[in-house]
Amino acid sequence: MIPYRYYYERVTGIGNYRTKANTPNSRLLEEIHMQSIKGGNDTHTIMSATDSLERLANILNERMVNKKGGANQRLAIMLGILTKDKNNPIKANIPEKDRSQFSMEKYKFFLDAPFEISNKCCNIMKKNPVHKYHKDTGRVPITAQMASESRLRTQKWLQNSCNGFNLRIPTSNPMSFWTEQDVLLYIKSHNLEICSVYGDVVSDDEEWGQIDMAEWTGMEIFELGNKPLHCTGVPRTGCVACGFGCHISGDERFLKLKESHPNMYKILDVAKNSGYTMREAIEWCNDHGNLNIKL
Repeated sequence: MIPYRYYYERVTGIGNYRTKANTPNSRLLEEIHMQSIKGGNDTHTIMSATDSLERLANILNERMVNKKGGANQRLAIMLGILTKDKNNPIKANIPEKDRSQFSMEKYKFFLDAPFEISNKCCNIMKKNPVHKYHKDTGRVPITAQMASESRLRTQKWLQNSCNGFNLRIPTSNPMSFWTEQDVLLYIKSHNLEICSVYGDVVSDDEEWGQIDMAEWTGMEIFELGNKPLHCTGVPRTGCVACGFGCHISGDERFLKLKESHPNMYKILDVAKNSGYTMREAIEWCNDHGNLNIKL
């Protein structure tokens, strides 16, 4: 699996890294890690898995504290054994209050996925080409990123403001302080054409056919205060058939794709990864991760 299978193989010295193990405990790590992620209901299996996880946590913690390299922190995040304690950052059986907010234990089943998974698609398909264009032309980017879109973008905005003149690649983000409501109101106020899959920009009153107070009184909307707006179609778009976040409750991107672009929906049964179609891979995720990704 990529990236976590890659990190796991690098730390344990298996797979492509069998001759390049960077730890004398590679065989032990491999054995106890695989034991720690195995399920089972019998007492012996549970005790063995618990003991294996503690041994794995101790080894990874010692490696991380002594800065021995590898992907110890990433594996700890995946297994839910990363703590808030900087002196002993990796520990098994962590109380919920001491667990790192970045723990991803519920996704550790992906370590056994028979197909490749990566978070590098954005780098390969978008960032790398843009960086090459910058290098070839000397031009710098202007983006429409908003701080409200993620914690990382908020942090970057607080660090660099709207114009990062001192960045390795100077970047302008003039919409950093905008919110989604600002964008929707601007679109609606100026009657701008937007991608059809978004649908229309409306308030709840409009969608349900109720009379708007501004329309009834003849007053300007700005005098009465803005009502929250939303799109009648999808709230956000991205690459067709991208599965990022598709497991979140209420997400129906594939069903909507089937309805709006049936030919593109067929990609699920055509594109293959390690011999698995996208549909088969998603069904594997549903079965092994107790997910409910709707197809």
